[in-house]
Amino acid sequence: MSFKITEISKKTQNPLMRIIKLFIWIFILIWWINYYNYSQFSDEILTDTAQIIYIESGDTFYWLKEKLNIQSSFMNIYLKNNTPDFELHAWKYQIHTWATIWSILESLQNPIFEEMNITLLEGWNIYDIDEYLWKKWIINTGEYISYVTNTEKIEKLTEFFPFLAWLETLEGFLYPDTYKIDTSNFKINSFVITQLETFENKVANIVFKDRDLSQEQIVDVVTLASIVEKEEKNIQNKATVAWVLKKRLREWWMIGADITVCYPHKLTAHECKMVVSKYINEKNEYNTRTMRWLPKTPIWNPSSETVNATLNHKNSPYYFYLHDTQTWKIYYAETNQWHVRNKNLYLR
Repeated sequence: MSFKITEISKKTQNPLMRIIKLFIWIFILIWWINYYNYSQFSDEILTDTAQIIYIESGDTFYWLKEKLNIQSSFMNIYLKNNTPDFELHAWKYQIHTWATIWSILESLQNPIFEEMNITLLEGWNIYDIDEYLWKKWIINTGEYISYVTNTEKIEKLTEFFPFLAWLETLEGFLYPDTYKIDTSNFKINSFVITQLETFENKVANIVFKDRDLSQEQIVDVVTLASIVEKEEKNIQNKATVAWVLKKRLREWWMIGADITVCYPHKLTAHECKMVVSKYINEKNEYNTRTMRWLPKTPIWNPSSETVNATLNHKNSPYYFYLHDTQTWKIYYAETNQWHVRNKNLYLR
């Protein structure tokens, strides 16, 4: 009788124990497989093709999995347990074929350096240029701005470029052009000097040649030209627009140029377009919608053609102008009444 009871007891206990033991063995097996695979991760081939990747400012090592389209689930765990002993810098890098985690990390310590042409457009300000150089992986964001607004550096540059005397920013004198640079040896000071030399050769030595202009007059011309650069795209109209703005200044009118509104907020041209209405009535030393006379400093970097058109304005009876929002054709007016009529006709 006792034998039967024991037999029944075993039969009632074994299924549950077997299930528990099964789960334990499954857990151990899964853990062992994962541990083994993780231990082999450092030798695992993560990419089967060579590729170029771009590291942006603010990226971390944990972004590599996405940038390289790595399928392994151990990537970020490995990086967490084996933190690289170097900083990740914004630049361009070559990842080779059949790369392991070690070869990837090694590649990220050797950025690709090369000669390249960069084109700075007319009417860009220092915030546009800084953003452009950053997006080209040439500098860290803010480095260019910091240099060209450093009064100590500007004072030293004045020894070689007298037209920079007493400036608090190089805005307006950083000539827009196409420059060839060596990214393996890029130095902001050398690049800025090249820009200033270009301004000297194309503006100071040509447009200002034989003109007895004081330093204050030079800054005023460049400041007004920086407004004309953005107010009128057609070189044929720039001299007339410059005269309209000069007449307003001489008769103590507000210039009333929308493109002066955003500069105190350190915005690029694209960013400014989105928020002009927000700052249109703000009072500061730049907004010509709320104050008379020129902005405190130039607000963009004009071309030599625009500086020349500003200096050699074309007389006209006009005080107003506007552009057709679709064709960009300009329409002038002598009176405010005429100007309002043009608004009703061409601002669509």
